[in-house]
Amino acid sequence: MRKLIASAARRGTDKETVRRSLDQRSMSPVVMASLIVMLCLLPAWTGVQAAKTEKGKVPPRLKVAVGCLVKADFVQKYDLSYLGLKVGDWAWVRYEVGSIPEMGDAPGVFNIVVYSPGGRKGVLLFADPDESGGFNAILNAYHLHRHGSKWSADYGNGGYVMYEAIGKFVTELSHRSRYRIRLAPGGNECRAEGE
Repeated sequence: MRKLIASAARRGTDKETVRRSLDQRSMSPVVMASLIVMLCLLPAWTGVQAAKTEKGKVPPRLKVAVGCLVKADFVQKYDLSYLGLKVGDWAWVRYEVGSIPEMGDAPGVFNIVVYSPGGRKGVLLFADPDESGGFNAILNAYHLHRHGSKWSADYGNGGYVMYEAIGKFVTELSHRSRYRIRLAPGGNECRAEGE
């Protein structure tokens, strides 16, 4: 038993054995550098791919609805400027068609959230489809603010109860698909309240 303990102690302190063991387990510098570069570039590459994928899947009716909203003078002056956006910029949007819970009956209305470049602010806009295939931009919008994973609303018609309902709606909507859309004004198919 003493011989076994002495032999193990000698091996544990043998510097040559330790050095050889480390050399056998270490990676070559080229392989290590390649892995580091790949790990650094992976997030950027996947982000670009996701943006291209979502941009390519924009539903045609959503594109028309956004175009009609952007054409409305009041959206350009008040809502886009609030977000730090202007006509011609690209923006992320999410949408849902139909009534917002606790806000009344609007079955066919496109409820569209346009996000600021930093993603901390947004605007909820409404586009009402008409019989000719176009949209009527509704003269009402809600300013949105993100607090962690939740959204709150203010500025639009209504009061606290309405703002709370919109905050819940936008928070739920934030878990759905988003689309990258150019903020280009629509054509003759667009109408706007008050204009």
